[in-house]
Amino acid sequence: MGINLKIQIPIFITIRGNNEDAIRRNKEALKYTYILIRDMNMFDQVFIISDNTDMLKYAENMGFKNSIYQECYNEYDITYLDYIAIYNFYLQTKYKPDWIILLAVNQLFKNSSLISDCIRNIENNYDVIASYTEISNRSKFFIKDNKIVNNGHLITHERDRQKMIDAAIYGIKTEFAIKCMESGKDPSETFWHGKFKFFENKSPYTDIYNIDDI
Repeated sequence: MGINLKIQIPIFITIRGNNEDAIRRNKEALKYTYILIRDMNMFDQVFIISDNTDMLKYAENMGFKNSIYQECYNEYDITYLDYIAIYNFYLQTKYKPDWIILLAVNQLFKNSSLISDCIRNIENNYDVIASYTEISNRSKFFIKDNKIVNNGHLITHERDRQKMIDAAIYGIKTEFAIKCMESGKDPSETFWHGKFKFFENKSPYTDIYNIDDI
């Protein structure tokens, strides 16, 4: 049974398919996100967006209902597909949502409350709602030029934990996403200067760059 949302917010899962490695990695990673969406019965709200038609067909065969092909000219900035997808969705559809959820495919472990927690934290005086995770301070193990950076000693207490944006999910105000695209400069630069609100994601942190990571 799906969660009862007070507001219907589209959920975008953007998947790059610009090379064979990306396709193989993202096909495997998508299986984990599929489990979350299936268990929450949220397929009607989810849009799979990709610059690769085979990737879209693969998602449809899995059971995802909505797919959008989005050509992406920026081969190197993985987040550019996110911006252009939101921008074109808003311009080309009758549905004009105030907020859009971006759900990352490369964060494999997703708590069942991740989407609802993000939505509950939405406030219109912010531009972005972002999840964070806490990681242990591991600086005593850092290596540079084949040497231990801190000689085995921590700069801070060993039990210290650092908060870090984990990029598992973002709630983005639509008008802010449009501002990012129309700023006349790198959309990412405008994005990271927005007003953020954070909430904790208690799932284990992962970041998948290649198929071997999975």
